Amino acid sequence: MLKVKLDANLRLGRDAMYPVPSELLALLGSIQRHGSLVAAIREADVSYRHAWGLLRRWEAITGHRLVVQTRGQGTDLTPFGRRLAEVKDWLGSRIDARMDGIDRELGEYLNVPSEFKRTRIEIHASHDIALLKLKERLEGQFAIDLRFEGSLNSLDSLARGDCDIAGFHIPEPPTLLGSLIEEFAPRLNRREHYVARLLSRHQGLMLPKERVRRVRGVKDLARLGLRFVNRERGSGTRLLFDALLAREKLAAAAIKGYEHEEFTHMATAATVRAAMADAAFGIEAAARAHNLAFVHLVTEHYYIACRRNSAARVAVDTMVAIARSSAFGRTVARIGGYETKVSQADVHLADIFGRQPRS
Repeated sequence: MLKVKLDANLRLGRDAMYPVPSELLALLGSIQRHGSLVAAIREADVSYRHAWGLLRRWEAITGHRLVVQTRGQGTDLTPFGRRLAEVKDWLGSRIDARMDGIDRELGEYLNVPSEFKRTRIEIHASHDIALLKLKERLEGQFAIDLRFEGSLNSLDSLARGDCDIAGFHIPEPPTLLGSLIEEFAPRLNRREHYVARLLSRHQGLMLPKERVRRVRGVKDLARLGLRFVNRERGSGTRLLFDALLAREKLAAAAIKGYEHEEFTHMATAATVRAAMADAAFGIEAAARAHNLAFVHLVTEHYYIACRRNSAARVAVDTMVAIARSSAFGRTVARIGGYETKVSQADVHLADIFGRQPRS
């Protein structure tokens, strides 16, 4: 339903009516509180000349003095100045009483059937729990088809035109991927793609709580012979796990169950919870959802990309705005393992990869 809010606009004058600026009322209120024009100017962050110009102009418009200065005693408001400074409080109770319910009634009056047809947006993205929550908030404005694929497959879908938006994730720092970063870089270029950073998230090992004391990193998977459940080949999480193995100079064969694959973070976490595996690599939110212990190894950024000249760019900007909102911040705080303060539209590829990818 369309939301409506009515506001009263105050106009004053003798020969003509002028809208009263909020900065005048703020300046008068500050003078009333501090008894000092200098303190009021500092609080309002305006120049001395601008403040005096504003006061003198409105004295001319109203035909009333607004302030009076007394040597050694600072600046005070005249009786009219005090009344004007308090006009919002005076109006507030009266307007609220008379307009109570009108906002709702006007909203109902304007709520006629819409001729607007929601734009259908196809999203192929690396699996993420927060993205599912974001999709719920988008569906009032767009018809969303969301399919989870690996990061690289999602970018390939965007290149083929099979989707409008692709979702992928890159670790911080991106050099953690080593040579695997070259799998991402050729798939994006600044001229063609519009990229936004939605959020950051924690990746690490998910284990039963009784096992976590002996596990601090991927080396411990091999050392303890833990049964592992992996993500599917081509997923960003699988690439990241392979990069961690390479950094520790561990062969895939050293990880028992490396070939055992599932297609989402929740599926790998559920496999561990069901005791069909001893450990998995995935996001903290999945570990929390299945009451597993979590060993944080990597913080990464989750990105979405679309073509610069496509209608999907509006959807990308809307997703960023939702991600930045305090309501969505509270939602992901309950899920755990996310940070939305990093959300940003039109991110430079050099900021993603640490350098400019090849065009």
